[in-house]
Amino acid sequence: MDISLIIFASGVVFGGACAILAANKYRDPLGWFALGFLFSIIALIVIAALTPAERSSADNRSKRRQGNGEFAPNPKDPERPWLG
Repeated sequence: MDISLIIFASGVVFGGACAILAANKYRDPLGWFALGFLFSIIALIVIAALTPAERSSADNRSKRRQGNGEFAPNPKDPERPWLG
């Protein structure tokens, strides 16, 4: 087996592991995939040691729109109250 194939495969494995951990910690999975691909075990240790980030403002906006899980008090369409 060619050594470059082994290096590439290990980069993909470490990059994938870093991306999964990053997504679970609300961090950028694509960026952490690249770091895991390039720096392998070092990037995996760093992302594993990081604390979860706060959710972005886009996630907060979607939560505000959805409310607290209740229906809108005066919906425009009474047959579909979830539309608000």
